[in-house]
Amino acid sequence: MRALLLLLLIYPFAEIAALVALADHIGGLAVFLLVVLSSMLGLWMLRHQKLGALLTLGSMMRQGDKVSLYSLLWPLRYALAGVLFLLPGLLSDLAAILLLLPLKGPDIQLRTAPPAPGGGTASGDVIEGEYNRVDEQTPPERRIQ
Repeated sequence: MRALLLLLLIYPFAEIAALVALADHIGGLAVFLLVVLSSMLGLWMLRHQKLGALLTLGSMMRQGDKVSLYSLLWPLRYALAGVLFLLPGLLSDLAAILLLLPLKGPDIQLRTAPPAPGGGTASGDVIEGEYNRVDEQTPPERRIQ
């Protein structure tokens, strides 16, 4: 717990030191434009995250029964990268770029219920039977117009 607190205290100073060092090499205006552009990229990513999550879900459904853990976490990684791009600084931008790298982890086998002997489901939620639907006529005074 103390290490996390110490890391949170050191992080802003490390970001400022990295920005100052880069500004010394390429100039203050270029660093300012880099920070502004990365913040705009993070804002754009967060606004369009829903579409990315939907496309990721669609591609996972097309893959079949082998799904990667990293592809399941892609919408979360994408949103976290957007937040990191919003933060001004180089270290947060590097962390966001690392989150966006297309890493593939171990595959996860999705368990599917075996088919029941009769074509139904194995979960037992289905009750077979016949029914007749009887629609009662509602009186005209009770009808919603």
